Amino acid sequence: MSSAAACVPSLAFAYPAEVFSPAVWRDLRQSDRVVILNYRASWSLTCQIKADLIAEAIAENPAYGQLTFVDVDWDTFGQSQLTERLKVTRRSTLLVMKNGKEIARLENAPYARQVRALLDTALAA
Repeated sequence: MSSAAACVPSLAFAYPAEVFSPAVWRDLRQSDRVVILNYRASWSLTCQIKADLIAEAIAENPAYGQLTFVDVDWDTFGQSQLTERLKVTRRSTLLVMKNGKEIARLENAPYARQVRALLDTALAA
């Protein structure tokens, strides 16, 4: 193992998420479900840290598992009309949505306290 690889944290966590597609989003935005849109890139360490924090939060508080998580691939949908309409300007953005409306947002904040606060806001929606 190279010394650079030794510096990368373990990426063993996962959380249940749907993969974004226009059809998935169309169905979810018309539902009464609280949806977390997770704009992420597979190559971004910040995005991976954020995903690990979400997985840890769900493991510690199963109520978070009631939320619907949708991973939005930044490389595919970063320049889409939806992304522009939602005013998402960077990967590593979490949006809490209900009935197609934004409830809360967290941008580039890979910190456990902030991620959990966002998830608490989503549960209260």
